[in-house]
Amino acid sequence: MELDHLAQYINQTLYKLQYPTDCNKRKIILDIDCGFGCTFHHIIFCLYMSTFSNRTLIFENNGDKWKYKVRWSDVFRQITNCSYEKHVKAYLPITQYKGPTQQQRIVLLSLRSATRDLTHLPNVAPSEFEEILIKHHTNPQAWFMGQYANFVLRFNESALLKINKIESKFHMDYGTIAGIHVRRTDKYIEVPPYKLEEYMKWIDLWYNAEEYNVQTINSKLNLKQQNKTLNKRKLFIATDEPKKIILEAEKRWGSQYEFVHNSQDAHYGKVANDPERCSLESLISLIVEIRCLAKCRYVVCTFSSNVCRIVYELMQAYQGYAGENVHSLDFDYEELWNEKQMISISDYKATNNDEIDALKGDIIIFKKQKLNGYVGAFNTRTKKEGKFPHGLLREKLKFESFPVFSFN
Repeated sequence: MELDHLAQYINQTLYKLQYPTDCNKRKIILDIDCGFGCTFHHIIFCLYMSTFSNRTLIFENNGDKWKYKVRWSDVFRQITNCSYEKHVKAYLPITQYKGPTQQQRIVLLSLRSATRDLTHLPNVAPSEFEEILIKHHTNPQAWFMGQYANFVLRFNESALLKINKIESKFHMDYGTIAGIHVRRTDKYIEVPPYKLEEYMKWIDLWYNAEEYNVQTINSKLNLKQQNKTLNKRKLFIATDEPKKIILEAEKRWGSQYEFVHNSQDAHYGKVANDPERCSLESLISLIVEIRCLAKCRYVVCTFSSNVCRIVYELMQAYQGYAGENVHSLDFDYEELWNEKQMISISDYKATNNDEIDALKGDIIIFKKQKLNGYVGAFNTRTKKEGKFPHGLLREKLKFESFPVFSFN
Protein backbone atom coordinates (compact mmCIF):
# COMPACT_ATOMS: atom_id res chain seq x y z
CA MET A 1 0.00 0.00 0.00
CA GLU A 2 2.87 2.39 0.71
CA LEU A 3 4.02 2.13 -2.91
CA ASP A 4 0.47 2.77 -4.14
CA HIS A 5 0.16 5.90 -2.01
CA LEU A 6 3.58 7.08 -3.14
CA ALA A 7 2.61 6.56 -6.79
CA GLN A 8 -0.50 8.71 -6.27
CA TYR A 9 1.56 11.44 -4.63
CA ILE A 10 4.03 11.50 -7.54
CA ASN A 11 1.19 11.63 -10.07
CA GLN A 12 -0.48 14.53 -8.25
CA THR A 13 2.81 16.44 -8.11
CA LEU A 14 3.41 15.96 -11.84
CA TYR A 15 -0.11 17.21 -12.60
CA LYS A 16 0.49 20.38 -10.59
CA LEU A 17 3.73 21.05 -12.47
CA GLN A 18 2.40 20.22 -15.92
CA TYR A 19 -1.03 21.86 -15.70
CA PRO A 20 -0.42 25.22 -13.99
CA THR A 21 -3.10 27.87 -13.58
CA ASP A 22 -0.94 30.52 -15.29
CA CYS A 23 1.62 29.34 -17.86
CA ASN A 24 3.05 32.85 -18.23
CA LYS A 25 4.35 32.70 -14.67
CA ARG A 26 5.92 29.27 -14.95
CA LYS A 27 9.53 28.45 -15.67
CA ILE A 28 9.66 26.16 -18.70
CA ILE A 29 11.81 23.35 -20.11
CA LEU A 30 11.49 22.75 -23.86
CA ASP A 31 11.83 19.19 -25.19
CA ILE A 32 13.08 18.40 -28.73
CA ASP A 33 11.83 15.51 -30.86
CA CYS A 34 13.23 12.14 -32.07
CA GLY A 35 11.99 8.52 -32.51
CA PHE A 36 9.48 6.85 -30.14
CA GLY A 37 11.83 5.05 -27.74
CA CYS A 38 14.25 7.96 -27.84
CA THR A 39 11.46 10.52 -27.48
CA PHE A 40 9.82 8.60 -24.65
CA HIS A 41 12.96 8.38 -22.53
CA HIS A 42 13.96 11.93 -23.38
CA ILE A 43 10.55 13.13 -22.17
CA ILE A 44 11.12 11.33 -18.89
CA PHE A 45 14.60 12.83 -18.71
CA CYS A 46 13.05 16.28 -19.18
CA LEU A 47 10.41 15.55 -16.52
CA TYR A 48 13.20 14.65 -14.13
CA MET A 49 14.82 17.99 -14.77
CA SER A 50 11.55 19.91 -14.63
CA THR A 51 10.46 18.36 -11.33
CA PHE A 52 13.84 19.07 -9.75
CA SER A 53 14.01 22.66 -11.01
CA ASN A 54 10.27 23.32 -10.54
CA ARG A 55 9.63 23.93 -14.24
CA THR A 56 6.88 22.92 -16.65
CA LEU A 57 7.76 20.72 -19.63
CA ILE A 58 6.55 21.78 -23.09
CA PHE A 59 7.15 19.90 -26.35
CA GLU A 60 8.83 21.66 -29.24
CA ASN A 61 6.00 22.45 -31.72
CA ASN A 62 3.61 20.82 -29.20
CA GLY A 63 4.76 17.41 -30.46
CA ASP A 64 3.38 18.03 -33.96
CA LYS A 65 6.67 17.45 -35.80
CA TRP A 66 8.19 14.37 -34.23
CA LYS A 67 9.24 11.20 -36.06
CA TYR A 68 5.77 9.76 -36.61
CA LYS A 69 3.31 10.95 -39.24
CA VAL A 70 0.84 11.88 -36.52
CA ARG A 71 0.79 14.58 -33.89
CA TRP A 72 1.50 13.61 -30.30
CA SER A 73 -2.06 14.65 -29.42
CA ASP A 74 -3.49 12.26 -32.04
CA VAL A 75 -2.55 9.40 -29.72
CA PHE A 76 -1.63 10.80 -26.32
CA ARG A 77 -3.04 13.37 -23.96
CA GLN A 78 -1.10 16.61 -24.11
CA ILE A 79 1.76 16.62 -21.64
CA THR A 80 0.74 20.11 -20.45
CA ASN A 81 -1.94 22.76 -20.79
CA CYS A 82 0.78 25.27 -21.72
CA SER A 83 1.39 25.92 -25.42
CA TYR A 84 4.54 26.12 -27.52
CA GLU A 85 2.89 28.75 -29.76
CA LYS A 86 1.67 30.95 -26.91
CA HIS A 87 4.32 30.51 -24.26
CA VAL A 88 7.59 29.65 -26.04
CA LYS A 89 7.76 30.63 -29.72
CA ALA A 90 7.97 34.36 -29.10
CA TYR A 91 11.15 33.85 -27.05
CA LEU A 92 13.20 31.93 -29.67
CA PRO A 93 16.10 31.18 -29.73
CA ILE A 94 16.09 29.36 -26.41
CA THR A 95 19.10 29.00 -24.11
CA GLN A 96 20.35 25.50 -23.29
CA TYR A 97 19.48 24.11 -19.86
CA LYS A 98 22.56 24.11 -17.62
CA GLY A 99 21.23 23.36 -14.15
CA PRO A 100 18.52 23.97 -11.54
CA THR A 101 19.84 27.40 -10.50
CA GLN A 102 19.57 28.80 -14.04
CA GLN A 103 17.56 32.03 -14.06
CA GLN A 104 16.24 32.09 -17.64
CA ARG A 105 12.50 31.43 -17.57
CA ILE A 106 12.57 29.20 -20.70
CA VAL A 107 15.36 26.71 -21.39
CA LEU A 108 15.96 23.91 -23.92
CA LEU A 109 17.10 20.36 -23.12
CA SER A 110 19.12 18.67 -25.86
CA LEU A 111 19.07 14.92 -26.43
CA ARG A 112 19.97 12.88 -23.36
CA SER A 113 23.30 11.78 -24.84
CA ALA A 114 24.43 15.42 -25.08
CA THR A 115 23.75 16.25 -21.42
CA ARG A 116 25.74 13.64 -19.51
CA ASP A 117 27.15 16.09 -16.96
CA LEU A 118 23.80 17.02 -15.39
CA THR A 119 23.20 15.63 -11.90
CA HIS A 120 19.51 14.71 -11.76
CA LEU A 121 19.41 11.99 -14.37
CA PRO A 122 16.78 9.25 -14.72
CA ASN A 123 19.01 6.72 -12.96
CA VAL A 124 18.42 8.30 -9.55
CA ALA A 125 15.40 8.31 -7.26
CA PRO A 126 14.36 11.06 -4.81
CA SER A 127 16.01 10.84 -1.41
CA GLU A 128 12.63 11.97 -0.04
CA PHE A 129 11.36 8.46 -0.90
CA GLU A 130 14.52 6.51 -0.06
CA GLU A 131 13.29 4.77 3.10
CA ILE A 132 10.02 3.62 1.52
CA LEU A 133 11.58 2.48 -1.75
CA ILE A 134 14.43 0.52 -0.18
CA LYS A 135 11.92 -1.19 2.11
CA HIS A 136 9.51 -2.20 -0.66
CA HIS A 137 11.48 -2.51 -3.92
CA THR A 138 14.77 -3.99 -5.13
CA ASN A 139 15.17 -1.40 -7.90
CA PRO A 140 14.00 2.02 -6.61
CA GLN A 141 15.20 3.86 -9.74
CA ALA A 142 13.15 1.62 -12.03
CA TRP A 143 10.04 1.97 -9.87
CA PHE A 144 10.36 5.76 -9.88
CA MET A 145 10.98 5.73 -13.64
CA GLY A 146 7.81 3.67 -14.02
CA GLN A 147 5.67 6.39 -12.44
CA TYR A 148 6.95 8.88 -15.01
CA ALA A 149 6.40 6.36 -17.80
CA ASN A 150 2.81 5.89 -16.72
CA PHE A 151 2.26 9.67 -16.63
CA VAL A 152 3.66 10.16 -20.14
CA LEU A 153 1.77 7.25 -21.71
CA ARG A 154 -1.73 8.59 -21.14
CA PHE A 155 -3.84 8.04 -24.26
CA ASN A 156 -6.68 10.06 -25.71
CA GLU A 157 -10.08 8.37 -26.03
CA SER A 158 -9.77 7.56 -29.74
CA ALA A 159 -6.37 5.90 -29.42
CA LEU A 160 -7.38 4.04 -26.27
CA LEU A 161 -10.35 2.49 -28.09
CA LYS A 162 -8.02 1.19 -30.83
CA ILE A 163 -5.51 -0.09 -28.29
CA ASN A 164 -8.13 -1.85 -26.18
CA LYS A 165 -9.71 -3.45 -29.25
CA ILE A 166 -6.41 -5.07 -30.27
CA GLU A 167 -5.45 -6.02 -26.71
CA SER A 168 -8.81 -7.70 -26.10
CA LYS A 169 -7.85 -10.44 -28.58
CA PHE A 170 -4.95 -11.53 -26.40
CA HIS A 171 -6.80 -12.09 -23.10
CA MET A 172 -3.83 -10.79 -21.13
CA ASP A 173 -5.78 -10.71 -17.86
CA TYR A 174 -6.54 -14.43 -17.82
CA GLY A 175 -4.12 -17.08 -16.61
CA THR A 176 -0.34 -17.11 -16.44
CA ILE A 177 1.53 -15.53 -19.34
CA ALA A 178 5.16 -14.70 -20.06
CA GLY A 179 6.56 -12.61 -22.91
CA ILE A 180 9.59 -12.01 -25.11
CA HIS A 181 10.66 -8.97 -27.09
CA VAL A 182 12.92 -9.93 -30.00
CA ARG A 183 14.43 -6.88 -31.68
CA ARG A 184 16.16 -7.48 -35.00
CA THR A 185 16.20 -5.33 -38.22
CA ASP A 186 18.26 -2.21 -37.36
CA LYS A 187 19.25 -3.33 -33.83
CA TYR A 188 22.37 -5.14 -35.06
CA ILE A 189 23.97 -1.69 -35.45
CA GLU A 190 24.10 -1.35 -31.64
CA VAL A 191 24.50 -4.95 -30.41
CA PRO A 192 24.60 -8.41 -32.02
CA PRO A 193 21.20 -10.19 -32.17
CA TYR A 194 20.41 -13.22 -30.02
CA LYS A 195 19.02 -16.51 -31.29
CA LEU A 196 15.45 -17.35 -30.36
CA GLU A 197 16.53 -20.34 -28.26
CA GLU A 198 18.41 -17.97 -25.96
CA TYR A 199 15.12 -16.26 -25.13
CA MET A 200 13.25 -19.54 -24.83
CA LYS A 201 15.83 -21.03 -22.46
CA TRP A 202 14.90 -18.45 -19.82
CA ILE A 203 11.18 -18.74 -20.52
CA ASP A 204 11.41 -22.53 -20.03
CA LEU A 205 13.27 -22.05 -16.74
CA TRP A 206 10.68 -19.59 -15.47
CA TYR A 207 7.72 -21.81 -16.39
CA ASN A 208 9.46 -24.83 -14.83
CA ALA A 209 9.74 -22.89 -11.58
CA GLU A 210 6.12 -21.72 -11.78
CA GLU A 211 4.85 -25.26 -12.33
CA TYR A 212 6.96 -26.56 -9.47
CA ASN A 213 5.51 -23.90 -7.17
CA VAL A 214 1.96 -24.80 -8.23
CA GLN A 215 2.60 -28.49 -7.57
CA THR A 216 4.15 -27.73 -4.18
CA ILE A 217 1.21 -25.58 -3.08
CA ASN A 218 -1.34 -28.11 -4.33
CA SER A 219 0.50 -30.88 -2.52
CA LYS A 220 0.43 -28.98 0.76
CA LEU A 221 -3.30 -28.34 0.31
CA ASN A 222 -3.92 -31.99 -0.67
CA LEU A 223 -5.57 -30.97 -3.91
CA LYS A 224 -6.37 -33.77 -6.36
CA GLN A 225 -4.60 -32.13 -9.30
CA GLN A 226 -1.30 -31.86 -7.43
CA ASN A 227 0.65 -33.85 -10.03
CA LYS A 228 -0.55 -31.86 -12.99
CA THR A 229 1.33 -28.93 -14.46
CA LEU A 230 -0.16 -25.70 -15.72
CA ASN A 231 -2.19 -25.78 -18.90
CA LYS A 232 -0.31 -25.28 -22.17
CA ARG A 233 2.24 -22.56 -21.56
CA LYS A 234 1.25 -19.15 -22.90
CA LEU A 235 3.80 -16.76 -24.41
CA PHE A 236 3.32 -13.27 -25.84
CA ILE A 237 5.79 -12.56 -28.66
CA ALA A 238 6.67 -9.01 -29.68
CA THR A 239 9.13 -8.63 -32.54
CA ASP A 240 9.96 -6.46 -35.53
CA GLU A 241 10.36 -9.64 -37.62
CA PRO A 242 7.02 -11.34 -36.81
CA LYS A 243 6.82 -13.75 -39.75
CA LYS A 244 10.29 -15.20 -39.25
CA ILE A 245 10.30 -15.30 -35.44
CA ILE A 246 6.77 -16.63 -34.95
CA LEU A 247 7.21 -19.30 -37.64
CA GLU A 248 10.36 -20.54 -35.90
CA ALA A 249 8.67 -20.46 -32.49
CA GLU A 250 5.67 -22.47 -33.67
CA LYS A 251 7.86 -25.00 -35.45
CA ARG A 252 10.21 -25.62 -32.51
CA TRP A 253 8.11 -24.97 -29.39
CA GLY A 254 4.53 -25.18 -30.65
CA SER A 255 3.81 -28.45 -28.85
CA GLN A 256 4.53 -26.83 -25.47
CA TYR A 257 3.39 -23.24 -25.95
CA GLU A 258 0.38 -21.26 -27.05
CA PHE A 259 1.83 -18.22 -28.80
CA VAL A 260 0.08 -14.87 -28.67
CA HIS A 261 1.29 -12.16 -31.01
CA ASN A 262 0.33 -9.03 -32.90
CA SER A 263 1.81 -9.94 -36.29
CA GLN A 264 -1.34 -9.18 -38.26
CA ASP A 265 -1.42 -5.65 -36.90
CA ALA A 266 2.33 -4.97 -36.98
CA HIS A 267 3.66 -2.38 -39.43
CA TYR A 268 7.34 -2.17 -38.63
CA GLY A 269 9.25 -1.70 -41.85
CA LYS A 270 12.82 -2.91 -42.08
CA VAL A 271 14.96 -0.08 -40.69
CA ALA A 272 14.57 2.64 -38.06
CA ASN A 273 13.77 5.40 -40.57
CA ASP A 274 11.49 3.27 -42.76
CA PRO A 275 8.31 5.31 -43.53
CA GLU A 276 6.22 2.27 -42.59
CA ARG A 277 7.54 2.52 -39.05
CA CYS A 278 6.38 6.12 -38.80
CA SER A 279 2.67 5.50 -39.44
CA LEU A 280 -0.18 5.67 -36.92
CA GLU A 281 -0.70 1.92 -37.34
CA SER A 282 2.95 1.25 -36.49
CA LEU A 283 2.79 3.43 -33.39
CA ILE A 284 -0.42 1.80 -32.15
CA SER A 285 1.06 -1.67 -32.76
CA LEU A 286 4.17 -0.77 -30.81
CA ILE A 287 2.15 0.65 -27.92
CA VAL A 288 -0.02 -2.48 -27.77
CA GLU A 289 3.03 -4.71 -27.59
CA ILE A 290 4.66 -2.59 -24.89
CA ARG A 291 1.51 -2.63 -22.76
CA CYS A 292 0.96 -6.36 -23.22
CA LEU A 293 4.55 -7.16 -22.30
CA ALA A 294 4.28 -4.92 -19.23
CA LYS A 295 1.30 -6.99 -18.08
CA CYS A 296 3.18 -10.30 -18.41
CA ARG A 297 4.36 -12.11 -15.30
CA TYR A 298 7.85 -12.52 -16.75
CA VAL A 299 9.60 -11.08 -19.82
CA VAL A 300 12.87 -11.88 -21.59
CA CYS A 301 14.31 -9.10 -23.75
CA THR A 302 17.44 -6.96 -24.18
CA PHE A 303 17.89 -3.79 -22.14
CA SER A 304 19.96 -2.31 -24.98
CA SER A 305 16.53 -1.74 -26.55
CA ASN A 306 14.51 1.30 -25.50
CA VAL A 307 11.35 -0.83 -25.80
CA CYS A 308 12.62 -3.44 -23.35
CA ARG A 309 13.44 -0.73 -20.81
CA ILE A 310 10.02 0.90 -21.28
CA VAL A 311 8.37 -2.48 -20.64
CA TYR A 312 10.32 -2.92 -17.40
CA GLU A 313 9.48 0.61 -16.28
CA LEU A 314 5.76 0.29 -17.02
CA MET A 315 5.69 -3.04 -15.19
CA GLN A 316 6.51 -1.18 -11.99
CA ALA A 317 3.47 1.07 -12.49
CA TYR A 318 1.10 -1.67 -13.69
CA GLN A 319 2.07 -4.39 -11.22
CA GLY A 320 3.32 -2.42 -8.20
CA TYR A 321 6.32 -4.59 -7.50
CA ALA A 322 7.95 -6.24 -10.50
CA GLY A 323 11.63 -5.67 -9.82
CA GLU A 324 12.66 -9.22 -10.77
CA ASN A 325 10.14 -9.83 -13.56
CA VAL A 326 12.40 -9.09 -16.55
CA HIS A 327 15.53 -10.91 -17.65
CA SER A 328 17.80 -9.07 -20.08
CA LEU A 329 20.07 -11.11 -22.33
CA ASP A 330 22.64 -8.36 -22.76
CA PHE A 331 22.81 -5.45 -20.28
CA ASP A 332 21.42 -4.77 -16.82
CA TYR A 333 18.73 -2.11 -16.46
CA GLU A 334 19.89 1.49 -16.71
CA GLU A 335 18.48 4.58 -18.43
CA LEU A 336 21.75 4.86 -20.35
CA TRP A 337 21.99 1.13 -21.00
CA ASN A 338 25.72 1.01 -21.76
CA GLU A 339 27.01 3.05 -18.79
CA LYS A 340 25.58 1.45 -15.66
CA GLN A 341 27.35 2.07 -12.35
CA MET A 342 27.68 -1.02 -10.15
CA ILE A 343 29.61 -1.98 -7.01
CA SER A 344 32.06 -4.85 -6.64
CA ILE A 345 30.89 -7.06 -3.75
CA SER A 346 34.27 -8.77 -3.38
CA ASP A 347 37.95 -8.39 -4.10
CA TYR A 348 38.84 -9.91 -7.46
CA LYS A 349 42.20 -10.71 -9.04
CA ALA A 350 42.27 -10.91 -12.83
CA THR A 351 43.04 -14.42 -14.13
CA ASN A 352 44.28 -13.25 -17.54
CA ASN A 353 45.17 -10.08 -19.45
CA ASP A 354 41.58 -9.63 -20.68
CA GLU A 355 40.21 -9.18 -17.15
CA ILE A 356 40.51 -6.38 -14.60
CA ASP A 357 41.15 -6.38 -10.84
CA ALA A 358 38.84 -4.91 -8.23
CA LEU A 359 38.63 -4.34 -4.51
CA LYS A 360 35.41 -4.78 -2.59
CA GLY A 361 33.41 -1.55 -2.92
CA ASP A 362 34.99 -0.40 -6.19
CA ILE A 363 32.64 1.43 -8.56
CA ILE A 364 32.52 -0.54 -11.81
CA ILE A 365 31.00 0.86 -15.02
CA PHE A 366 29.13 -1.84 -16.96
CA LYS A 367 30.09 -0.91 -20.55
CA LYS A 368 29.73 -4.06 -22.69
CA GLN A 369 27.09 -6.77 -22.78
CA LYS A 370 27.02 -9.95 -20.73
CA LEU A 371 28.81 -12.98 -22.20
CA ASN A 372 29.52 -16.29 -20.46
CA GLY A 373 29.10 -14.75 -17.03
CA TYR A 374 31.34 -11.73 -17.69
CA VAL A 375 30.71 -8.12 -18.65
CA GLY A 376 32.84 -5.49 -20.31
CA ALA A 377 33.69 -3.21 -17.41
CA PHE A 378 35.65 -0.12 -16.37
CA ASN A 379 37.02 0.24 -12.83
CA THR A 380 36.72 3.91 -11.85
CA ARG A 381 39.45 3.53 -9.20
CA THR A 382 42.14 1.84 -11.30
CA LYS A 383 41.02 3.38 -14.63
CA LYS A 384 41.39 -0.10 -16.18
CA GLU A 385 38.94 -1.59 -18.68
CA GLY A 386 38.33 -5.28 -19.37
CA LYS A 387 36.17 -8.29 -18.50
CA PHE A 388 34.75 -8.70 -14.99
CA PRO A 389 32.49 -11.40 -13.42
CA HIS A 390 28.88 -10.25 -13.54
CA GLY A 391 28.05 -12.23 -10.39
CA LEU A 392 30.43 -10.08 -8.34
CA LEU A 393 28.52 -6.88 -9.12
CA ARG A 394 25.46 -5.40 -7.45
CA GLU A 395 23.27 -2.40 -8.11
CA LYS A 396 24.59 0.97 -6.95
CA LEU A 397 21.48 2.62 -5.56
CA LYS A 398 21.49 6.36 -6.17
CA PHE A 399 19.30 8.93 -4.43
CA GLU A 400 19.29 12.72 -4.68
CA SER A 401 16.95 15.33 -3.26
CA PHE A 402 14.00 16.49 -5.37
CA PRO A 403 12.63 19.45 -3.34
CA VAL A 404 9.32 19.41 -5.20
CA PHE A 405 8.58 15.98 -3.68
CA SER A 406 9.15 17.12 -0.10
CA PHE A 407 6.38 15.94 2.24
CA ASN A 408 6.71 19.10 4.36
